[in-house]
Parts: sequence; C-alpha cells; structure tokens
Amino acid sequence: MRSAGIPKEYVEWYGRRLESRKTVLVFDNFHSEEFNVADGVDQGCPLSPLGFIFYNSGLLHVANPNPRSGEISLGFIDDVALGARGKSYEE
Repeated sequence: MRSAGIPKEYVEWYGRRLESRKTVLVFDNFHSEEFNVADGVDQGCPLSPLGFIFYNSGLLHVANPNPRSGEISLGFIDDVALGARGKSYEE
C-alpha cells in the first residue's frame, strides 16, 4: 500500500485492524472455544477488496498492457489470472 502512495497512517491503521483478533466457530450443535485468528480479514468487510487490490497489484502489472504483446492479466478480489500467447513455447 505504501508503494501505491497510501499514507503511512492509513496503512498502519489497516494493519492494526488485523491484529489481536479472535473468533468462535458455531455450526449444528457445536460451539468452539474462542481462539486467535492469525491471518485474514473479517468476512464481508468492505475494506477486504481494497486490501486484495493492493496485494495483487504487483502481480497484475507483470503482463505487458500493450494489446499486441499477447499478454493479459485479470484480477478480481483474491483471484488473479495471467495469460500469454506466442508462436512457440519459447516465445
């Protein structure tokens, strides 16, 4: 996020949102004890797509955006696809 020009204060705030989180699992007749969440964001958090955009942006810029290059990159939230075409495998 910093390399995209996002101010340090916002990046640090976003990082603090992901610290010291706990959850429980509840399904059927099961109710777990509370446990720490090591990674991830809240389900349905509106900031989640923005985080993935910044996280994947470097990978999405690997492909040459020139339409004649035969390269393409596509990204949506946490899914990324890269494609390339050439006349031979080496190309």
